[in-house]
Amino acid sequence: MIVTITPQNFHTELLEASRQKTVAVFFYADQLPECRPMGQQLEQLVGPANPAVTLAKVDVADPQLQSLAVQLGLQALPAVVIFKNGQPADALMGPQDPATVENMLSKYLPKEDDNLLAEGLQLLEKGDAGAAYAVLQKAQQIAPQRYEIQVAFADACVKSARLDEAEILLNAIPGVYQDSAFQQVKSALDLAQQASDSPEIRALENQLAAEPENKQLKQELAIQYSQAGRKQEALDLLFTILQQELSFGDARKTYQDILATMGADPLVSKYRKKLYTLLY
Repeated sequence: MIVTITPQNFHTELLEASRQKTVAVFFYADQLPECRPMGQQLEQLVGPANPAVTLAKVDVADPQLQSLAVQLGLQALPAVVIFKNGQPADALMGPQDPATVENMLSKYLPKEDDNLLAEGLQLLEKGDAGAAYAVLQKAQQIAPQRYEIQVAFADACVKSARLDEAEILLNAIPGVYQDSAFQQVKSALDLAQQASDSPEIRALENQLAAEPENKQLKQELAIQYSQAGRKQEALDLLFTILQQELSFGDARKTYQDILATMGADPLVSKYRKKLYTLLY
């Protein structure tokens, strides 16, 4: 967010606002051309919709705002002062090269893994586990020691039926970090593992073991796998049918229906390409 500070909104837009999020306060004077480059850079870095930092612009030509610059001990313009919790936390005074400004502000901007975690959690809340899996996998690769990311990634694995992967992730989290969020995902994993190994599935698996070339059994088992959330196993099984007989029963339709339920899951592209190799 970018705001212009006035004597009327000084307390709400600067002091009170900085108790909720970081405020970068830019002090300038229009008659000083050396202020413009820093002002333009700050506007580009913060932008109008930044969830982490607000840019507050203060024109010291206003006598009532000059006192703020004096109180902060500013000795040169342009200047940028970082406010957190109602107090100044950092400052630059006088013209600065762009790298110096960016380095200071970067300390108060969320890192890439923070942004990815927030995005992944939003996707999980919306029910798009496939897209959340891709986002949180990237976050986990960037920050492998952030256990809150690992728990969220495991949650995406459970909700996208990657139960073995979820179990590996959760087992790698030390006991001291096994908080309520961990316990919630662990419970969801336990329930999913129980549901994924029903008596109906075991019976079909035993029958298929005795008749490994029975395409009808494969199709029935694939449907059971899909209903239990084991979508990748279902797709693999259906693909073995399609490799032998593309028009067998409902195998092709079931294969495509499963893909349609997986949303933005990165596996969708992989398994669509596998089908295209048979069609074309």
